[in-house]
Amino acid sequence: MTSQFDRRQFLVRGLALGGLALAAPGLAACGSSGSGTGSAGTGSTGSTGFGIASQRLAWIKNTEFAGSYFADKNGYYKAAGFSGDQLIAGGPTAPPIESDVLSRTFAGVSQVPIVGAAVVQGAPLKIIGAVYQRYAGSVISMTSKPIRTPHDLYGKTIGCASSSEPVWRSFLASLKLDTSRIKTVPVQGDPIGITKGEIDGYLGFINAQAVDLQHKGFDVTNMLLADVGFPLVGQTYITTQDNIDKHRDKVKAFLKAEIRGWQDVLANPQLATDITVNDYGKDLKLDPKATLDSCKAGNALIRNGAKHQQILSISDQAAAENIKSIAAGGMRLAVGNLFDLSLIRELYKENPSLAV
Repeated sequence: MTSQFDRRQFLVRGLALGGLALAAPGLAACGSSGSGTGSAGTGSTGSTGFGIASQRLAWIKNTEFAGSYFADKNGYYKAAGFSGDQLIAGGPTAPPIESDVLSRTFAGVSQVPIVGAAVVQGAPLKIIGAVYQRYAGSVISMTSKPIRTPHDLYGKTIGCASSSEPVWRSFLASLKLDTSRIKTVPVQGDPIGITKGEIDGYLGFINAQAVDLQHKGFDVTNMLLADVGFPLVGQTYITTQDNIDKHRDKVKAFLKAEIRGWQDVLANPQLATDITVNDYGKDLKLDPKATLDSCKAGNALIRNGAKHQQILSISDQAAAENIKSIAAGGMRLAVGNLFDLSLIRELYKENPSLAV
């Protein structure tokens, strides 16, 4: 075919071989990729409108993607002009999110350092919005031996899954920490080692593993990376530059449906929990109480304190801070290389009532 096709296949293979997938927040006890989909989860493209809103989720179908569940269940995708939707779960054995977005889905959910690494390699991807105003990554420790500040890391052993290493490296470099004084050891995505004294801290997520440990009866302390000098946004939506150039209205329609879904999550975390546990994540057998607490913790990361917040939007200042944070880890990008903030801004200008 064309050279563009060859280049895309090269990028897909390169991303897969490079191991650029980041395990987004997920309950460590749940290894399944999940199977719940909405009623329109596998529809055909159709001949009118935008076709299927296909999206690769960053992890298993837990409450972290409840905004998309509501967009499906309440018909927001169809109201925006799609004939249906497809929510493809991730998991520990899933292909890299970025390669899926380059090859088979319209959009995906990822994290800034991982998208940045892909873009540096030449992947034509852009971040077009972010669910979390503050990244959920956290160093989790036992309260009896707490890690509260970056300097508390000195002399400690920190467990880090291989998929989270890009974030960890960027964090350490951004804060100019002496890595020779911090021992990082590979773990398999389970923070239980901190409860046994095998490690002092675990790089996990404040709305996932931390909640899971608390519901198992452990008293843990969180050091949220975003609160100690690593101001990343989280749960970022990505799509291809080609979609932005040729299907701009479709990208904005997708974002509109997602915004409406997240409005519902903020308004009713209990219902978000119910549909996650009983429908979309049913096969995962999630703990309802832990899932509700995870949802509430996620909602706290979404809100920025504004009276009329524009959900999913990213300010110029936040984008610049994100670029600065990952640059310390060796990713030299301009804001425009990684972010396209024009679509979400156009959407809110055209639909000011979407702000909550």
